Amino acid sequence: MGVREWFRLKGWNKERTLMAFHRITGWALTLFIVGHVVFVHEVRDGISIWNSLLTVDSSVFGKVLLLGIMMALIFHAINGIRIMLIESGHLLTKPKEQEYPYTTWLTSRRHQIYVMAMGTIGIVLTVYAGVVIFS
Repeated sequence: MGVREWFRLKGWNKERTLMAFHRITGWALTLFIVGHVVFVHEVRDGISIWNSLLTVDSSVFGKVLLLGIMMALIFHAINGIRIMLIESGHLLTKPKEQEYPYTTWLTSRRHQIYVMAMGTIGIVLTVYAGVVIFS
């Protein structure tokens, strides 16, 4: 499966959508961390660079950017826990003989409850982060 498959939308289910967002947020966080390390390296050259960062951070654009980073971090962390629970078997259904109509573990009650809890916790944490950032 190549990178092209990441962008093929036909036939997507909830699991595939969450995995695509997980990859996107992972890359976004990686780029943020690399940019942050480069900036911190440049700060040693003087206070003028530090003051330029403070100007960006205190602007509305900087706060929205920081909130976006927080949203990516929150989603990536909560979805990572979901992936670990799937890999360890906690969110999977018990194996049984398949009968028509076929069901998958994606539609199991346990997985649906976790996805709903994941969304709720993510929204609460994002609102809290927004309040902290914009206050």
